[in-house]
Amino acid sequence: MYSRELDGKIYTFGVSGKLLRDALLMYDHQTRTLWSHITGAAVEGELKGKRLTMLAGTPRITWKDWKRNHPLTEVLSAANDFRRPGKQIQEIRIDNYAMYHASPDAGISGTQYTDNRLMNKELVVGVRINESYRAYPFTAFKKQSIINDEVADEPVLAFHDLESNATAVFLRTVDGETLTFKPAQGYFVKDIKTETTWNLITGVATEGKLKGHTLKRLPAMNIYWFAWARYHPETTVYN
Repeated sequence: MYSRELDGKIYTFGVSGKLLRDALLMYDHQTRTLWSHITGAAVEGELKGKRLTMLAGTPRITWKDWKRNHPLTEVLSAANDFRRPGKQIQEIRIDNYAMYHASPDAGISGTQYTDNRLMNKELVVGVRINESYRAYPFTAFKKQSIINDEVADEPVLAFHDLESNATAVFLRTVDGETLTFKPAQGYFVKDIKTETTWNLITGVATEGKLKGHTLKRLPAMNIYWFAWARYHPETTVYN
């Protein structure tokens, strides 16, 4: 997820239909510049060389869990297609990319990528901090849903739920002190020092000594290894 504001201007975006290194390129309606959806960088056009600010989105969770955490949420209604007033939107249950997900091929062209630290189609959580990159394979979260780690000398907490694919990455520093976390129940964890309970959907401490404090959320993405490594060949891999 990216901010649409750049140099004091607000841009709107669409899908260009073009690919770079087998990954989608967006374009902005104002200048027709092409942008990488993986890096947020402008790769061709008037704004080439500019970069959108990546934002830390909330994890993908069920509507039930979302409502529990954000009861005052407003919903953009999908009851009608604004492009065709009065026409009902059909619910899509078929994954048009199912065959691609199951295929060993990397990218739409079937290119075989050569960074063999992981399998091409292995899914990872990709994190960027201070121009340093780190990949957490989904398989690293099999034993527990959180990892206490350091990236570019920054203490981080990586969370991934294998069942829902919910992902969140936070700084582990609160009031200048580095905390270490352990799993609690569901989307909750506790820090070992104070036994405070933290909600990893919101990042907020809900019970204990640090109640009311909030962990700083970091931008992260769920992505195929080949795509992450192609754009960030210098990335390290959590093991």
